[in-house]
Amino acid sequence: MTPAVATVYAVARRPGGLASVPAKTVAAAETALVYSLRGVAAALGEFEREDASRARQARSQAEVGTGIAMVLLLAVFGLFYFRADRLGRENEALLSVSREEATTDVLTGLGNRRKLIDDLAADIERGTPGSHELLVAIFDLNGFKQYNDTFGHASGDALLTRLGGRLARAMTGSGKAYRMGGDEFCILVLCATYAGDALLADAVGALSDAGEGWHIGCSHGAVWVPAEATTPADALQIADTRMYARKASRSSTGRQVADALVQVLSEQDRGMNVHGDHVASLSRDVAKLLHQPEAEVRRIELAATLHDIGKTALPESLLNKPGPLNAQEWEFMHRHTAIGERIILAAPALANTAPLVRSSHERIDGDGYPDGLAGSDIPLGARIIAACDAFDAMTSVRPYRGATSNELALEELTRCSGSQFDPEVVTALRDVIHARRPAPITARTA
Repeated sequence: MTPAVATVYAVARRPGGLASVPAKTVAAAETALVYSLRGVAAALGEFEREDASRARQARSQAEVGTGIAMVLLLAVFGLFYFRADRLGRENEALLSVSREEATTDVLTGLGNRRKLIDDLAADIERGTPGSHELLVAIFDLNGFKQYNDTFGHASGDALLTRLGGRLARAMTGSGKAYRMGGDEFCILVLCATYAGDALLADAVGALSDAGEGWHIGCSHGAVWVPAEATTPADALQIADTRMYARKASRSSTGRQVADALVQVLSEQDRGMNVHGDHVASLSRDVAKLLHQPEAEVRRIELAATLHDIGKTALPESLLNKPGPLNAQEWEFMHRHTAIGERIILAAPALANTAPLVRSSHERIDGDGYPDGLAGSDIPLGARIIAACDAFDAMTSVRPYRGATSNELALEELTRCSGSQFDPEVVTALRDVIHARRPAPITARTA
């Protein structure tokens, strides 16, 4: 506050008021007041300008912030959308893989039983055009169990994979191939009926293989849809029934071939025929006691019947020599199991017995022939035949010695148990011998 304004203000409060204030003082006060008011107005203007600037700055910042927020929201939305889209694609891919795995055989890559039934139902629903019909054929491998037992499950899986691949290639451009499980396969082919035999022959050829000491073939059953069946269940049942009928027929054929070979053996030496029958009977009972499946029992029994068939290639003078064999003669004798294997492999119906015949003179300790197999590497059927063969040989009359009693023969088997013979097989053979009625030893040759 200026001095003039202060004077005027002080005088104005006295009695008489502004009348006693000199005019110059009042004028000076008015001038000062005007300047003061101008200063206030200028200050107020400056304040207003600063507020406007701050307001504009605030609006600008707000607009920028809003823009940034919108960009961030759009970015988050885009990220979420693309992530959701990717997850959706990944889930769809996983579902597709899951559906494919559910209908695909893991080992061979062929369609599995579920895929077969789905495709068969779809094909039946679509119907068959013109003269074409749907050929449904089921195949069951022959000799696969023996291959698996001899070479191991890894080799068996590799064989199934190889055969499955061959079957798929054989059906390329014609039909579809499936593995139903185990060693069973199936094909679906839409074709004219006159082409069926050639397609079945192609499939049988694809599911056949052989090597040293083994042979794999197959039995099959086929049905035409809709001529012979109108539903998937009926088609598969008819094909399955026909396949097992062929398998049984094959077994009968095998028995006939075996009988012919045994007759050849008998013509050379009647004693070997009798010996083979005895070994086969014992082997069958021991195999049953060891809880072997019925089909395996039959295989072991047949192999036991034929286990000496290779001796037909040996000189009679060697077989009937009245005394022990020398080292050279034993070396020649040791060939008979490999010879027997080759003879049997020439008859496909008997091929699954060939590995047992070849290994029927192997020893648990690995000192046998012809391959020096040891322990569980020797097929169980061959271990059974070896023990039963030795027992019957000891209890039979030979050109150079008499027969041994059952008990002495069992004692010898027990003594050699764990080195030459399988202890479990020897125990089972002892139980079989004791379970049979005692009978006096009769002189017989083998």
